Amino acid sequence: MSASGSRGRGRGKRVNRVDIGPPEPYRSQSIAIIPEKFHQGNKENRMMNRPPSSSSTTTSSGRKPSTDHCKSTSRSSTNRAKSTHSHRNSIRSAVPDTSIISIAQRPDQGGTAGQKLRLYTNHFKCNIPQILKCHQYDIELEAANRDNTWRPAKKDDRFLILRKIIEREHFPLVWYDEGKSLYSIELLVDLKDQYEIIIKDKKSDREQKYRLLIINLVKSYDIQVLWDFIENKIAIRPRDPIRILETLLKQTTRATMVCVKNQFYDRRQDLDDLGDGRGLAHGFYQAMFLTKIGATLNINSTFTCFYQPFNLVDFLCEYLQHNIIRDGIDEREQQLLLRKVLKPIWLETHHTESVRKYRIRGFGASARQHTFPRIVDGTNEDNQERQSVYEYFLEKYQITLKYPNLPTVELYTPPNKTQFHYLPMECCTIQAWQRSIKPLTTDQRARVTKKTVVNPTQRYQSIMDIIQIRNFNQDKYLNEIGMSIDDQQMLTVPARFIPPPEIKYKSGRDGQSDIVERINIGKWNLRNRFQKTRTIDRWACVLISSQKPNPNQLSIAKQFIDQFPYIIKQYGICFQTNPIMFSDPANPQVIHDRLRELKEKNCEVVLIILNGVGEDIYKSIKYSGNQKLGIVTQCTDFVAIAKNIRNKKLDMYLQNLVQKFNAKLGGVNGMVSLARALTSSSTKDDI
Repeated sequence: MSASGSRGRGRGKRVNRVDIGPPEPYRSQSIAIIPEKFHQGNKENRMMNRPPSSSSTTTSSGRKPSTDHCKSTSRSSTNRAKSTHSHRNSIRSAVPDTSIISIAQRPDQGGTAGQKLRLYTNHFKCNIPQILKCHQYDIELEAANRDNTWRPAKKDDRFLILRKIIEREHFPLVWYDEGKSLYSIELLVDLKDQYEIIIKDKKSDREQKYRLLIINLVKSYDIQVLWDFIENKIAIRPRDPIRILETLLKQTTRATMVCVKNQFYDRRQDLDDLGDGRGLAHGFYQAMFLTKIGATLNINSTFTCFYQPFNLVDFLCEYLQHNIIRDGIDEREQQLLLRKVLKPIWLETHHTESVRKYRIRGFGASARQHTFPRIVDGTNEDNQERQSVYEYFLEKYQITLKYPNLPTVELYTPPNKTQFHYLPMECCTIQAWQRSIKPLTTDQRARVTKKTVVNPTQRYQSIMDIIQIRNFNQDKYLNEIGMSIDDQQMLTVPARFIPPPEIKYKSGRDGQSDIVERINIGKWNLRNRFQKTRTIDRWACVLISSQKPNPNQLSIAKQFIDQFPYIIKQYGICFQTNPIMFSDPANPQVIHDRLRELKEKNCEVVLIILNGVGEDIYKSIKYSGNQKLGIVTQCTDFVAIAKNIRNKKLDMYLQNLVQKFNAKLGGVNGMVSLARALTSSSTKDDI
């Protein structure tokens, strides 16, 4: 740790490091598979472990006033405090203003086929006063630096800062978009151009000075345009008034919940663990729509992933799926962590008197090995004696580090990227409620789907519960502008339950005559041959693993390969030869070379078994097969294969797989019985 000052944070110049790409996930070896036995081979891909090293990478927009912005006549522009951002780019929609957007016309008096019924929608009618004007003001929220200059306030702090100023100064009704805009139904003629406030952090007791700059009136909006659009008096959808009202609807919820665009999540809930340092949160979505009956509020259940607020050591154990306390973190894993997960994450430290927030830039030597000049009387100048991070924490904070042999982490505080600090991992915690946009693995998607896909009755009740908890009609912001929501019941629409079509397959006996399968609530059995199939003359199977497969895994793969041709033969797909078989490491280049080799051997299709690999490997397979080489690939999951072989349900598993398999080969699985559908008496008068 390179430390200076009395705060106990290491500082020092950044060391240039060699940027080394990640090596292969395990010692590269190809295990060729012949019909009777797996054989090891292709040892030329073997590579040596690399010694640990470190690497480094270094890393307000101006906004011009729009031509349609109106200058305020009620606020003086002279002697106004200047903003640190003098110009801003106008926010524009991707849809041009000249586009003609009209409400879809529905056939309310439709056909007569099927059973008539009414469907609940997840929409609730909004009652908005037609005579209403909203005014948009351009503002800045800034934080004071130590040298009395100003910088933009952090996004997460803006809402709280503005709310405290509003409460202290007794503003009229205003609402905020957490960016650069403040909205009101009154002209803010009596407000000053600048307000300052000092806010004390509850955790650290540190005081920070902020200021609000009210720059100018941007534009006034007449809500009457919503009805003009609904009644087809204007053709351009009024996006800005809708956005302003949606911002108003967020105000109360935003103060108490985590807000991700139009989604809201209760901070008090426990996340459902996903097994890699992330958890699933349950929340709700809300948005306003314009329909034939007027404005409606759309409410739905939603789920998203957040990083768990774990200690950094525990988080990395979860993410890497091994015990880093015992095994350490090698150079490849350090590069992987920085590239894929750690750089955008905020970390907190709690070992000092205050909670501090950092971003991670890299890894350093272990707490025992990383040394810096010993601090004497608050300074380390002209001091040749050195101390380690481990010794510093013991002397300064009386903290005996539990894991002194783990790498330290190199931290910095934006926007100051020149000062950095080497701290022990165990002193860092993942800041709570940081959203993760990293794709889910196949297993995680299955777990999330099981939790989020519910029957209509449960979905209905979940949405009604959200409406009751949200209690829109007691919202002070809605009450102030005279807006209300009909929240007692969802809006309903007329519908008809149409008899399902019939699907034709070829008979499994003679392969010629048509067999009709009846559909029951979207499901039907696959008991016959596909309509059109092909014979495969040459094919291959490749086992791709993140780690060297053990004999049991090889045996399971062999069982699957032996049974696969015989099971899918009943659907009309025939294999003329035994497959070419290999086992390869999960390395994109190795995979590409293997597929190219099989392409040169005239393989028509490659069946790939994925054994503990990530989504990136799946994408590499599809990129090489579909885009680069033009060879058909069908991926399947090793865990699912093993489970179904063990439970003797491989036939059922392959029913789903073979339908995709046949379609990729240019086949036709089934055909809708058009003759019966078109000649049915119940559909003759249908529209």
